[in-house]
Amino acid sequence: MKPLIRILLGLVLGIMLTLGGVILFGQFTPQKKPAAPSLPDSMGAVITHIAGPVFIIRGEESLEVIPGDRVQPGDVIKVTEGAMAQVQLADKGSALLGSDTLVRFIKLTGADRKLELRTEILTGSLSYKVEKLDNSESIIIHADNTEYEITGTEFVLEKRSDGSILIVGEGTVRASGTTIQNGKVLVKAEQQLLVRGTSDPLTPQTGSVMPALPAAPESASKENLKRLQEAAPLPAMPFGFSNAPKPVPVEINTTPPDAQIYIDGLKTGTGKFSGILPQGTVIDLRVRRRGFLDFSTKLTAESPIMLDVVLKPAGIKDTLNQPAGETPAADQLKADYERRIAELKESFAGKAAADKEMRARLEMEKTRADVLETELADSKAENQKLIDLIRQIQELADKEKSK
Repeated sequence: MKPLIRILLGLVLGIMLTLGGVILFGQFTPQKKPAAPSLPDSMGAVITHIAGPVFIIRGEESLEVIPGDRVQPGDVIKVTEGAMAQVQLADKGSALLGSDTLVRFIKLTGADRKLELRTEILTGSLSYKVEKLDNSESIIIHADNTEYEITGTEFVLEKRSDGSILIVGEGTVRASGTTIQNGKVLVKAEQQLLVRGTSDPLTPQTGSVMPALPAAPESASKENLKRLQEAAPLPAMPFGFSNAPKPVPVEINTTPPDAQIYIDGLKTGTGKFSGILPQGTVIDLRVRRRGFLDFSTKLTAESPIMLDVVLKPAGIKDTLNQPAGETPAADQLKADYERRIAELKESFAGKAAADKEMRARLEMEKTRADVLETELADSKAENQKLIDLIRQIQELADKEKSK
C-alpha cells in the first residue's frame, strides 16, 4: 500500500508544481500566477531573470527591475550584493551579471536584425554566452582602459578595484589597450588574461608604483575554469524573430528567506527568483539552507508558475551530517589575496629580470670602458713614441744644419 501512496503523492506534487502554489511540509496552498510579459519583436536587450534586488539607473532615477524590462542605451544595471540578473540579447546570446555588479549600456542598436552592443563594466562580474556573430555585428566591453571584442564565445569578465580578469571557455575574445602586450592579443579557449588597474603594487624599498607588465594570455587555472562554469548564464529566453517561443513567467519564493536557490545546478541567489522561460523548458530546482532539509524537483514551464517553498528543519543527525555553510566573502578575500600575491611575484620577477639585465649592461659598459682605457693608454704611448721620434729627427736636422 505504501508504494501506491508514494505514487499518488508524487502525482499530486507534480500537479501542484505545474499549477503553482505553496509546498509547506507536504501541504499546498494555491497562489496567484505571475503574468507573462510582452517581449519585443525586434533586436534589443531584455532582463529575463533576477534574484535579489536589481535596479536600472536611468538618468536620475533608480528603477526596480522585473523580468521583461527592456534595457535602453545609457542605462546602468545595478545588481546588489548577493543578487544576480540575466540580460537576453534577442536570439544572439545571454549575459549574466553577478553579485555586486554595475554595467553601463553605452550603445545598443539592432537595425536589420544586426546586433551592435557596447557596454562598460564598472565593477563586478559579467558572464556571456554568445552565438557566432557575422562580420557586420559586434559586442564590445570596456574595462580598465581595455577593449574586449566578442566574436562568439563563452567567457566571464571580472572587474575589481585592482584590475580585471578575463576567462574564456569557448571561442575567442580580442583584447586591446595600452596595458596589453603589443597593444592587442587574442585570448582563446581555456585561457585567461589578467589586466592590472590603477592600483599597481608598490616596491617595498621605495614605496613607488612599479610599472605594470604588459598583459598576455596564459592557460586558465583549474580554479578559474571552475569559476567560469559556476558563472554560466541560465536558460536563455530568445525573442525578436518569427516563431519565437512563448515566454512563461516563473517565480520562486523560499522560507527561510535566506535559503539558496539553484537552477540546473547553478546558484542564482537567496530567497526569491523571478524569470521568464521558453514554453516547454524543463529546469532542475533545488532549495538549500544549512539546518534544513534540501528541497528538489523538476519544473516544466508550460504555464505560469508561482511557487513558495518552505523548508523543513533538519533533525540532529541530518544537521551534523550537512557540510559547513558557504563563506563567499571569505572565499573572495582569499581569491583576492592569492591574486595580489601572484601579481607581486610577477612584478618582482619582472623587476629582478630588469635588474639582471641592467647589471649585465653595466658590466658590458665597464668592460668597454676598460678596453677604451687600454686603447687610450696605448694611444698615448704611441703618441709619445711619435713625439720622441719627431724630436730625434729634429735634433738630427739641427746637427746637419750646424755643419
